[in-house]
Amino acid sequence: MEADKPKQKGNFELSAQQLKGKQSVRATFRLSDQMIDLLKVAANHLEVQQKSLIDELVQNRETLDQVASDFQEVMQPTEERRQKTFVLSRNSLNLLDDISNKYNLSRDYLVELCISRLIPFVDAEQEKHKQRRLLIKEADHYLEEGEKLLKKADSLLGQDDRFRVKLEKIVRYTERNVEELRKFVKEKRKLMY
Repeated sequence: MEADKPKQKGNFELSAQQLKGKQSVRATFRLSDQMIDLLKVAANHLEVQQKSLIDELVQNRETLDQVASDFQEVMQPTEERRQKTFVLSRNSLNLLDDISNKYNLSRDYLVELCISRLIPFVDAEQEKHKQRRLLIKEADHYLEEGEKLLKKADSLLGQDDRFRVKLEKIVRYTERNVEELRKFVKEKRKLMY
């Protein structure tokens, strides 16, 4: 009868503890406006929800340990804070509690330290966005040159010429794509924190 049982490849069984660890819980933290804005900007740019980003930032024990040990001796700021509620996995919340207790840091401050790891990313994206704004001006100039070339083709070849018709298609195609680039640049201007 043993031969009748299907053989399992690997261990795919989940324990109740593993399933509870993945369970979502609400947690409220007191954070500075700057960190709340930073999280909002990064989540917006990455096109993810803030709760997913914060959960990702706090779910790795080694990283949390490193962040906490690096800033253990730094005095915790006392500036104005406001409450912000996130949905995290139970594992992430337990990990935050463990590390904050281990290093005698407030859980709120530890979350802020984790969020502050986004600063280099957002700064780099802000710099890229400056470059995009410069490039969109060049794309506008490119489109203007296409329009001039089309007018020249009109006067030299006439509106019914096949070359001129194809050139117009190219210019209109460019026009649509430059407009899409403009919209993209406009949408991404919310990179300030």
